[in-house]
Amino acid sequence: MTLEAREDIIERALLCLLAPQPAPKVTLVKKKKFRRTKALMCQVEKEAPKKELLPARISIVERLSSVTLSICWSDSTTGYFGEQVWRMGLAHGRSFCALSGRPIKIGDSVFRPWVSETRAPANSHRMILASCVHIPNSRR
Repeated sequence: MTLEAREDIIERALLCLLAPQPAPKVTLVKKKKFRRTKALMCQVEKEAPKKELLPARISIVERLSSVTLSICWSDSTTGYFGEQVWRMGLAHGRSFCALSGRPIKIGDSVFRPWVSETRAPANSHRMILASCVHIPNSRR
C-alpha cells in the first residue's frame, strides 16, 4: 500500500466522521399477530404479488392427514427439503401456487410449510392451492 493511498483512506475516514451523511429514516410498524382488520386487508389486496419462478422439482410424497402433506422440495434458491411437512390453512396474502402457477387470493385454502417459533424454512413464504392437491389418503 503506497503512502498516497493510505493518506486518502485516512482523509476519507476523517471526512466521514466530521460530516456524516444523514441516516435513512426508518419507521417501525407494529405487526398484528393473528387478526387482520378490513383496512389492512384492503392494503394487502392492492399490492400485486411477485410471480416467482416455479421450483426446479416439487412432488407430493404422501398425504399424512386431512390437513398435512409430506412434500419433496428442491430449488436452487431455497435448497432441498426431502420430506417437508406442509399444513393446510388460509392464504394471508396474494401469491402464486408453487405447484401449478395459478394465482392465489386472500382467503383461499392453501398448504404452507410448517413453521414454528424456532424454525422457519427458506421456502416458508411459498404456498400450494389445496384444490391442486389430488391424492387419496395414504394412511388410514
